[in-house]
Amino acid sequence: MLEHRSGVDVREIGPDEVSSLFPLCRTDDIMAGFYVEGDGRVNPVDAATALAKGARMKGARVIENAPIAAVATNGGKVTGVRVDLGGGEEVG
Repeated sequence: MLEHRSGVDVREIGPDEVSSLFPLCRTDDIMAGFYVEGDGRVNPVDAATALAKGARMKGARVIENAPIAAVATNGGKVTGVRVDLGGGEEVG
């Protein structure tokens, strides 16, 4: 495998091992997976917190637990999000 020649320690694993390593992964429609023991993993809460902190540092306002009412775009990029705070009140 190219990965081995490139120094990446990757191995092919079957659906049972995929399920064992990643219990939330659906495996009924796969034949195999690839596993790299040294690959990074992250706690999703920590990742979301870090992303929110970075966004705040760039001037974003982070509003939690509010459904998105609209997404503003410019040139194919998101420039803003409007959220529904309930009772007809929107912020964004």
